[in-house]
Amino acid sequence: MLTSRGWWFLIGVLCLLALGIFDERWPLTLLALTLLLWFLAEWLIFVLRVRLAVPALQVARTVADDRGAATNLWAGRTFHVNVRVTMPHWLGLPFLKIADFIPFGVVPMGGQTENAGALAMGEGLNLQYSICCGLAGRVRFEGVRVETADLQGFFYHTGFLPGLLALRVLPPLADARGHRPTVKRHNLLPSPGLHRHMRPGSGSELLDLRDYLPGDPPKTIAWKISARRDRLITKEFESEVPLRCTLFVDTSQSVRLGPPGRNALARLVDISAATAQATAAARDLSGLCLFDDAGVLATIRPARGSRHLVQLLNILADAAGMAPASGAARVQTLLPLACALAEEVHPQLLGPEVNYVPPWLPWFWPIPERPRERAAFLRRAIGLLATASSFVPLAGMAGLAYLFSDPLAYIIVPVSEIMLLLLAVGLLASTGMFYYALLKFLRRAFFLVFARRRRQLARWRKQMAALLAERYGLGAGGIGMLLEDDERCVIYLQQFLAEHNMPFPVPLYDRAGRYLFASPQKVDVLARALLHAVGKGRDNEMFVLLVDLLELADHLEPLRRAVKITLARHHQVVIVCPWPPGVAPPRAHGLQEPTPAAPIDFQAVLQAAATERLHRAFYQLRRTFARLGVLVVCAEGTDPVRLLLDRLDRLRSVGLGRKR
Repeated sequence: MLTSRGWWFLIGVLCLLALGIFDERWPLTLLALTLLLWFLAEWLIFVLRVRLAVPALQVARTVADDRGAATNLWAGRTFHVNVRVTMPHWLGLPFLKIADFIPFGVVPMGGQTENAGALAMGEGLNLQYSICCGLAGRVRFEGVRVETADLQGFFYHTGFLPGLLALRVLPPLADARGHRPTVKRHNLLPSPGLHRHMRPGSGSELLDLRDYLPGDPPKTIAWKISARRDRLITKEFESEVPLRCTLFVDTSQSVRLGPPGRNALARLVDISAATAQATAAARDLSGLCLFDDAGVLATIRPARGSRHLVQLLNILADAAGMAPASGAARVQTLLPLACALAEEVHPQLLGPEVNYVPPWLPWFWPIPERPRERAAFLRRAIGLLATASSFVPLAGMAGLAYLFSDPLAYIIVPVSEIMLLLLAVGLLASTGMFYYALLKFLRRAFFLVFARRRRQLARWRKQMAALLAERYGLGAGGIGMLLEDDERCVIYLQQFLAEHNMPFPVPLYDRAGRYLFASPQKVDVLARALLHAVGKGRDNEMFVLLVDLLELADHLEPLRRAVKITLARHHQVVIVCPWPPGVAPPRAHGLQEPTPAAPIDFQAVLQAAATERLHRAFYQLRRTFARLGVLVVCAEGTDPVRLLLDRLDRLRSVGLGRKR
């Protein structure tokens, strides 16, 4: 709260006061006392302003485009953010600086993100800047950072005004062929008669001619041809029955890996949104099913209409913002990120008045943490050494017990030898236990004295445990649970960081080298969801499975059986496999031939080995489903949206549909 200028001023005034008192220079003493009282008065006024005026500040935020205020954002478009901080209190502030936090994943396009000035009652400070959203997901505006000071620059205060505003970022609009509009928005509604099924129906396009049957409407009679053939001929028209397309989107942990908006899940959401918009533009019916390894998260039956499309895009936007979570992550890795974020957006929950950490606690009592396997033998050795050393002074106690067992001792103290022996054994045991506990405590304190990082992590964990317990309503035992249970603490820390769109590292392999995000349970979930959709569906439908199966070559049997049943019901199935970002997509001609020997670059060798392993897994997956006649597409190698729409066009000419 006190600046360097304030410290120098206070030290100078105290020196003048001491000099005036000891030298009996009373005018100098009076001057020093006057300056000191003025300094204290300024400090008191500043404290009152910090306690009363700063909490009374009000934040108003609006996000708008060229058409007005926006409740949802669109990826790839520019929006204008207006922030106004007003002062309703009569005290006012002589100097206030405000700065807005730019959300993660948003690109600033220019404008004013900081402003400063004096603030009186009824006045305000404004911020205006433009942003551009990258991909679908969520944008979270936390609030405004405020800094205030007095006119002399003696005191300062830094705070945070919460002004939460969370908005969805919807995928960009697409046309009827799945292309993104580049020039301007245009009418996506096609002309009538686009739905043409090669089967008799009530359309407007001529399909075939046949002999007249009793009951046919007279308006369908082809009079010229009937006169030429000397019998009644009836015209048949093509059907205009819409197609149904259901999208099964994988939202498991394997597709969430990577920064939000630049992972495999973002690509799946982009493909799903473009396909849904293109089918809606062609007046087809689109459905959605979100699933992970735990079960089905959301299901929307195939339908059409603007309201249905907006609902589908909202669900996809919420799914795009999901972050990975793993209980195998380390607390020591997540705590610095969570504490830095909490100090920025929740400083009021880390203050000593509400979240106090005793200074002696990190020095003598460490927070429990998971011991490393390589240090387990060393810990056991130290424990055995401490146990052995605790019984060193017991030899003297044994000699004392022997003296008590002497006949002379029996004359002095009229107690039986058995009682004396029991007393000696109890004394020895209690002394040994006390000495062992004391030695163990001193050993632990000795390590903590020289372990500054562990003391800091213990303080951070205590503060974050209290913050998370209050934020997520964990109850009275929530703090103790987060302090003792590393896995639960990791899960809540990851949830806290994910809510604020803060990226964090996630371990990919466990201690035994097994991949943590394979999620084989999602295959059974997808198979059950597909069978349920087939049971509720109709003929001439297409099911698009956007699922990561690269690591699950040995767990595909339930999905194969479900796909067989789907194909037996005359449906179409297409599998779109997401691809890790930064890895070369599979080649159309097959696996790459071995290259000649070259200088060894271990990073390049590891990258090439990982790429080759993914390519082999993709080709094996494609061969597995090619035997069933199911197309497997890589999300990065080709244009999956165009391919899915071509498949829908093929269904229009199959002739297996029924009227709605």
